[in-house]
Amino acid sequence: MRARLLFGEKRLVPASSTTPVGIAEIKVWEVPRSAHYPEGRKFSLFFTVDGDVRVGIDNHKPKGPHLHHGGEERSLGALDEDELLATFWKLVRQEGFEP
Repeated sequence: MRARLLFGEKRLVPASSTTPVGIAEIKVWEVPRSAHYPEGRKFSLFFTVDGDVRVGIDNHKPKGPHLHHGGEERSLGALDEDELLATFWKLVRQEGFEP
């Protein structure tokens, strides 16, 4: 089985102040279950402003689920799709943007 895109969205996200508009891109794929993808899902949720990654959550191998935020990267535990989206949009709001 090849990866199959389950959800894909790209949208402009306005700032709540005078900062520029950001771009959110969210993708979730169905992939074969494996040690790297035990839930059978691969995901990529990124928010950029002027090409600078402000928030990123993905689970590419070999790192597994991890967060890019504030210039740092840290591991994340297993999150379901609702938790992923909630965490992502919460961090985007903390950056001063309103999805």
